[in-house]
Amino acid sequence: MAAYVEEVALFWTAHGLPRIAGRILGLLLVCDPPHRSATELAAELGVSKGSISSMTRLLLTSGTLEVVPVPGERATYYQLSPRSLERKLERRLAEMVAFRALTERGLRLLDGAPAAQRERLETVHSLYAFLERELPVLLERWRAERP
Repeated sequence: MAAYVEEVALFWTAHGLPRIAGRILGLLLVCDPPHRSATELAAELGVSKGSISSMTRLLLTSGTLEVVPVPGERATYYQLSPRSLERKLERRLAEMVAFRALTERGLRLLDGAPAAQRERLETVHSLYAFLERELPVLLERWRAERP
């Protein structure tokens, strides 16, 4: 399981997260029960409680983790937020919509310019317009099919 946790960490590190945050995600994807306290995370991952504290704060702020109550326990427990990746995709979609609007502005600025000059921007605009149309449909299909 440790090797898998590291694989997940390397994946998320390549996508901009600190390695310890990726290790937390990796562990919380496969652990049983599905939650861990900061002390448990630090012990299982072999890192300091300070590192766990800053990384869980980062992951809480992004909506990737959530705090869960554990009856009879005083410690704070964390688990993956069930819809975190779905919400991340929704945020990415909003970014795509905003960028597509920006490409439209660029195309208006290049109105009348030679086709070769407009080609790159038109290609990006077309891709983002496509994603803007299709991703909501995919999200709805996912919501209908998810377990």
